[in-house]
Amino acid sequence: MPLKLQHLNGRSSAYASQVTSRALVEWNTSRRQKINLLWGVHPQLTGNPPTLWREHQALAIVIQRMATEFQGFARDLHDECTDVFSAEVAAGNSAVENVLRERLTSDRALSRGNAHSDGISKDFGRLGMTFWPSMIAADSRANNWKKDLLKLVEMRNGVAHDDAAKLARLQREGYTLDAASLQKWQTMLDDIATSMDDMTSTYLSALLGIQRPW
Repeated sequence: MPLKLQHLNGRSSAYASQVTSRALVEWNTSRRQKINLLWGVHPQLTGNPPTLWREHQALAIVIQRMATEFQGFARDLHDECTDVFSAEVAAGNSAVENVLRERLTSDRALSRGNAHSDGISKDFGRLGMTFWPSMIAADSRANNWKKDLLKLVEMRNGVAHDDAAKLARLQREGYTLDAASLQKWQTMLDDIATSMDDMTSTYLSALLGIQRPW
């Protein structure tokens, strides 16, 4: 849903008074609840006594949900950025606003697949962002996030498609399908989401000459 226009300094703006993006609110509430629900049933799925095979099946379910929910977050945040950009540039012309929104979201990677590093960069690049350099400038941890996010998606695809060769390669690279690794990835996704929320708001404010939209 497009943001409602408000007036700042006598001109129309897509600025809406929010503490964070709606996408981050969803990530921290309903999306996290869905992931935590699977962590809650994880002990039951591993069996008593647990077996390695059942542990891998349980963790496969968790990592697929993690990847799905993060894709949803990134797509929602891109929608919000697009709404702000389109409404501000269109300056009240709804036809222009609709054209801009369609161009910025048509055939985007986040609507077709997992939120891997390159796909996120290309989709947010439609708004003129140099995504990963901007993330790294805001938080040096993003140097590692870019690679680790790619590996998370590769792990998700490996378990989803039963690709033993891919899983073996990831293990050789130090990425294993175990509870500790997935919990670290979940923490990483929380950090990426928070940083993306802040970076995109700062970017839109500077680009469009408006107050931070969130």
